Amino acid sequence: MSNYTISLQDGIDWTTNWRDNHSGLVKAFKIDKDEIDEIFQDYPNAEGIRGYLGEDDNGNPKLVMVAVDSNGDDILTTVYDHASPCPNDCDTGSVLNNGN
Repeated sequence: MSNYTISLQDGIDWTTNWRDNHSGLVKAFKIDKDEIDEIFQDYPNAEGIRGYLGEDDNGNPKLVMVAVDSNGDDILTTVYDHASPCPNDCDTGSVLNNGN
């Protein structure tokens, strides 16, 4: 297992905990590869991406993303949001979505 992975069971347990403790809230966000690629193309020296949970003026959940520099600071020149929330954009058969 790499430094960036967890076991499937941990993933199931953690997402189940979230659903149990935050009923009715967004479960996940689908992030397109193109968006990730664009962030790193715009900021090739970025060390990562930070995602902030947000809500638009209509109450829709949003994931606001920014590039992060080598000091761990947000690069606020460009802010991204094209992630699709679940629900509506869900994998209904995934054990991470439904715990089964």
